Amino acid sequence: MTAFRRLCAATILIASTTLFAQTASGFGVQIPWRFLIGAEKPVADYNAPPLPADFHSRSPDQNEQAPTSAPSAEIDLSPRFASRLPYSVALGRVVIESNFPLESAQGLEAEIVQLQNDLVGFLGVPEAQEKISLCLFNDMESYRAFIAETFRGAPTDRPALYVKDSGPGVLMVPRNDRMLLNIRHEMTHAYLNAALRNVPIWIDEGLAKYFEIPPGERGFRNPYLTDAEQGVSGLFGAPPSLPRLERLTRVDQMKTREYRESWSWVHYMIHYSPRTQRLLAGYLRSLSPEAQKGVTMQEAFKRQKKLPLTRMLEEHQPNYKKEYVEHFKNWDARRTAYESARQETDTVGRAQANGIGSRQ
Repeated sequence: MTAFRRLCAATILIASTTLFAQTASGFGVQIPWRFLIGAEKPVADYNAPPLPADFHSRSPDQNEQAPTSAPSAEIDLSPRFASRLPYSVALGRVVIESNFPLESAQGLEAEIVQLQNDLVGFLGVPEAQEKISLCLFNDMESYRAFIAETFRGAPTDRPALYVKDSGPGVLMVPRNDRMLLNIRHEMTHAYLNAALRNVPIWIDEGLAKYFEIPPGERGFRNPYLTDAEQGVSGLFGAPPSLPRLERLTRVDQMKTREYRESWSWVHYMIHYSPRTQRLLAGYLRSLSPEAQKGVTMQEAFKRQKKLPLTRMLEEHQPNYKKEYVEHFKNWDARRTAYESARQETDTVGRAQANGIGSRQ
């Protein structure tokens, strides 16, 4: 065998081995645990229905807060745990129940309304098909006791917990300094899984990491942003593999790297252009009950090799890898302009509040 043929054979062997290793890592067998949402996550085929007529691309930093639409009449919005959580209020599809007066949780209701509006109006996610129970606790002791008694076997050492079995999901969060962040993160999971079917784990976690940051800061304040910028720096900067993320089906496959990369692809699609935002919205619509009608869990798993979001980008945004790199390489300048504009706005606001520069 000539040296050239030996080199070709070695190259093919290495490529085949790498492909097998990547594929095998994404299809390990694991029995899903009923208390962990998304213990198994198939990737659905792309067959999106049209976006709603009132859907419009906008910056997520605009912080619009229109009233949520009235929930469907068939959705029961009565409190589920009234004997243990006496304070309650219904906001859209979300029923908040707590063991402390909700008036003391400043800004909580506005956060819930805003998040629902962002997912529906900004990303085109359909209205949730079922109630979401958000249970809040004044301390860790009552939080852990509630979980132990109501959902036996579920972990009590998590900072927040979302449980979904055959019925509506229940989100439990203790009161502390990170309560609003935990609510935004877990509520994103809860809403996506109440509105969509077979949500892939990487997009589920990527969106949750994106929306956990307060409105107006999501594009610029996430701790993953520095890592994403550094990852594309230098002459040979390249995006992380989106197909690798799309092959993930289990929670235990999501490590720090996977969370960071999932968030970065969400950030690129939301912020690069209105076109990429609409592509993401269309992809999420492909996971709606309407688009997923008749698709069994087994069929969804069989389709996961088709890598639907990668296909969409290759077809409609063929330079998406180059755009991803440019997006994060140039984001620091955009962040500087954003911070400067915000500082100027804050200065004007303080001046007006103090009566400085007001017209006579």
